[in-house]
Amino acid sequence: MLKVLLADDEAKVLRHLQTAIPWLQLGLEIAGTAQTGAEALSLARRLPVDVVITDIRMPGMDGLALCQKLREQNPRTQLIILSGYQDFAYAKKAIELQVLGYCLKPIDTGDLIGLLRAAVRSALQSKASDGDALLDLIEDGAPHEVRAAFRELGLCSAGVHVAASVGVHNIEKPLAAQLSYKLGKHKYLYFSSRPFDRAAAERIIAYAEGRGGIGMPPEPCGFERLNGAVENALAMAFQFFVSGRPTLCGSLVAGPLADEAFARLESASQHPGQLKALLEELTHADCSLIFNIQSAFVFCNRVAACPAFGGAAEHGERMLYGFEQLAADHENLSCLLQSLAAEISPAALPRPEPAPSGASGSFLPILRYLEENYEKDLSLKKIAEHFHLNACYVSQLIRGETGLTYTQYVTELRINKAKELLKTTSLSLAEISEAVGFNDYFYFIKKFKKEVGVTPGKYLP
Repeated sequence: MLKVLLADDEAKVLRHLQTAIPWLQLGLEIAGTAQTGAEALSLARRLPVDVVITDIRMPGMDGLALCQKLREQNPRTQLIILSGYQDFAYAKKAIELQVLGYCLKPIDTGDLIGLLRAAVRSALQSKASDGDALLDLIEDGAPHEVRAAFRELGLCSAGVHVAASVGVHNIEKPLAAQLSYKLGKHKYLYFSSRPFDRAAAERIIAYAEGRGGIGMPPEPCGFERLNGAVENALAMAFQFFVSGRPTLCGSLVAGPLADEAFARLESASQHPGQLKALLEELTHADCSLIFNIQSAFVFCNRVAACPAFGGAAEHGERMLYGFEQLAADHENLSCLLQSLAAEISPAALPRPEPAPSGASGSFLPILRYLEENYEKDLSLKKIAEHFHLNACYVSQLIRGETGLTYTQYVTELRINKAKELLKTTSLSLAEISEAVGFNDYFYFIKKFKKEVGVTPGKYLP
């Protein structure tokens, strides 16, 4: 929801603006009102504001002076001027200040709504551009470049507070975040030069429905460590997957029984019966006392790599690639452990035979399906179910024909599609990320850099 600031020295005009415009339908929310230019400037410095509607004639600092100050403070603020004076000099100055529009009083509501629609489009495009540049810099930029980018966006401090959310909505204002960026479906990243409102976060989680979490490290982070801080905040936001309920997480500390669980896994790694019994036991345990999301992720991948699991992980088909996959494929950690246990036979599982050299008959339909559905959830399990095949067989088939694991093949396919979109469209990086099947924008940037050698923002077709 974009934020609007209204400035006019006439109280009746402010009341008219508040009631006559369908703000919510336009995707807008009134952040504050002011009756002087100085008051409006003070509010704009304290509140995240995307659009400012201001009268020209106000006591003290007039509307044009206010626009000048706002433009210096944040060049991306959308500015609309109201005036009862048909004076070309005002219009000329407004044009110099790159004001979006100029409305004469008495206000024509239809004209103002048209300007507000334009302001929303411009602000959203600006935010998308900011997000592309900022996240690209966080991944690949020098600390002084990252600091300069935050300063340009209005965060002038030695460090920055970072938070992330998954599955909870419209929390930017309650958290008192100054910047927010959408990373994927129901996933957001927040920045502020001041501490977030933890009490508000606790209330949000207490009343949250369904699955969701907020990651909120308590201390600010220096710009040289911001990449890691973002990764940690995002990981913390997925702690709900371990606890099985909406969770506010401020640190990722391994549970007191984590070492014991890993030691028991090592002992059972060669014995299917022991491994199955361990997983079934953990299914009924309070996993939040044993794991955090990071240690749970490592634990499940080690299970998949165990010889007692059938050696299937040798070809990568049961290996997990991110927290997003955990939450997408399973309700919670207990359900994932139960699924892993169900795949283990009490007797040692035989290794599947290598895919026959003439397996192209099976490979081509799978390849065609992946080419046509790369933007969807393409977990190996779902692909195998779709074609009524064994997951291990599909994995070996892909590896035999391409030399890549299934995950590597799908990642390469999506990266190549992303490169095509970078060449042929003007979509934002966030839109491209979603269009090619990466549900996490920040993860997309990292994978793109790993595969191509540069981040998407620096890619030159």
